[in-house]
Amino acid sequence: MTLSSLVALAVMSESNLNASDVIRQSWNKTLVVGHRGAADYAPENTLPAFEKAVESKAMAAECDIHMSKDGVPMVIHDKTLKRTFPVDGVVAEMTVEELKKIGVPTLRDYIEVLRGKVVQVIEIKDGKGVVPAVIQEVLRAGTERETIIFSFNADFVKQSKELAADIPAVWLVAGPYAPDKFDEMLGKKIDCRADAVGFQYRNVTPELAAFLRRDRVPLFVWTVPPGAEVDRLKSLRVNFIITDSPKHVREQLGS
Repeated sequence: MTLSSLVALAVMSESNLNASDVIRQSWNKTLVVGHRGAADYAPENTLPAFEKAVESKAMAAECDIHMSKDGVPMVIHDKTLKRTFPVDGVVAEMTVEELKKIGVPTLRDYIEVLRGKVVQVIEIKDGKGVVPAVIQEVLRAGTERETIIFSFNADFVKQSKELAADIPAVWLVAGPYAPDKFDEMLGKKIDCRADAVGFQYRNVTPELAAFLRRDRVPLFVWTVPPGAEVDRLKSLRVNFIITDSPKHVREQLGS
């Protein structure tokens, strides 16, 4: 690497963007995360969608990760290509070159588009060696201060914290919890060392929001459309709303 390249890398790494600071800000007002970039404004999990999230002034932009056949973290929600690309194929059975040719970005592509602009929320889906590969890519890029890790897989959350304790990690909770099970849920959150939890918006009740706020557990809520649910969740003082329409939701929140 040349001296000029090292200088450029150092400048890029000196961003004031800090995911932990953003989480602290969320206790004072509900913040917006663009879902799969900004999926209502451009095709999901594509570089244009992430650029739209930046244009929308979202606080963060979320992506999904599966592993390629040759061990590269790829930005795509499904295990297969059929829903989002006009081809059949299994992500884990294709090389990075094959996937990029079709239009699937790498995690490195995603980071380079967003570094220094918005927090990078990386949802780890599946794949052999996926957690260390994601953490290694973030550390290589020097963007760990700008990163939040998501996963439904509590073991992945725990592993990410073991590899990079300073990167906030969020356990996404697949189903609803009744009030008599809140302590059980909190125990699972502690066991996997998660810094926050995420719930589908229909599963967020006033009791849940109040419980988490009392225990200072940040609450991320997905995937919220503009409209009445945004107003309801704002009234519950949730920390983050994840949405396909970040510009419209941000404007509805008055932020």
